[in-house]
Amino acid sequence: PLDIIFHGYTIGSPVIMLSIERPDGHIIELVRRPISKSDGKEVRVSIGKDSRIESYNFGTKYGKPESNRIEREMVRPTSILFSEAKEGILVHPAPLKGTYRLIAEIILPRENDVVEDIYFTFSGGVSGWLGTDSSKRDIWSGVVAGVKWALLIGLLTALTAVSIGVTYGVMSAYLGGWKDSLMQRVFELFLGVPLLPVLIVMSAIFKPNIWIMILMMSCFFWVGPVKTVRSMGLQIKEETYIEAAHALGASSSRIIFKHMIPILIPYAFASMALYVPRAIVYEASISLLGLGDSTIVTWGQ
Repeated sequence: PLDIIFHGYTIGSPVIMLSIERPDGHIIELVRRPISKSDGKEVRVSIGKDSRIESYNFGTKYGKPESNRIEREMVRPTSILFSEAKEGILVHPAPLKGTYRLIAEIILPRENDVVEDIYFTFSGGVSGWLGTDSSKRDIWSGVVAGVKWALLIGLLTALTAVSIGVTYGVMSAYLGGWKDSLMQRVFELFLGVPLLPVLIVMSAIFKPNIWIMILMMSCFFWVGPVKTVRSMGLQIKEETYIEAAHALGASSSRIIFKHMIPILIPYAFASMALYVPRAIVYEASISLLGLGDSTIVTWGQ
């Protein structure tokens, strides 16, 4: 392991002593740490950090003279503790197989001193197919756990944004005149706003929430298909079946939603396929900055 960490909740000023008994019979005292007066806080003692001197001293007993000149900071304590006690332990450690025992001794100077809920955590060097991150978390498990949220974010954002964009573009093309001009100016206004800075500011102001993020991305992604849909809508508007619908007295909403939008559904699905990865990347960027929803596991975390 890369590290072994002692966890416990302490009250008062206890003294924590940690030792390890190796399969070859050696018992190495690793840590002797007095705890300052505490009122139930969690105490963590890292063997990988706090036992560097003791581990190094044990290794120098068996190391070659030239290897003993290696700086203490260059040697990982756990590589010595779990290696065979022979020459070259500092440079070329060989794993020592067998049963190890971690010994935790607690000294309670006062009657009211307490240490409870004791447990150890082991931090591995490699875990899973993709290894671990700086917090010793399995990256592959995070990728798998984040798939459902990534797809949810991508699909919902793409569905909402494309639906709004297609409807907006068709309405702009059908209405024409000053209404079309006004709708295009609104479109250009949204088109000129940079999305990522807006998402960063909104995430910093409000409590990070996945639904707010989906809503914000949808509010800006809808501008993507508008121009293309409008140009297609101008052509569809001149078709004879649209004129026939007018002659039969069909309302504008019926013509738009019944006769024009269904023709654009194939284009809408193609646009959605492009917006799904875009939404996933934006969410991952926000989460990577620490502004994402901490209650769920996403690819940015």
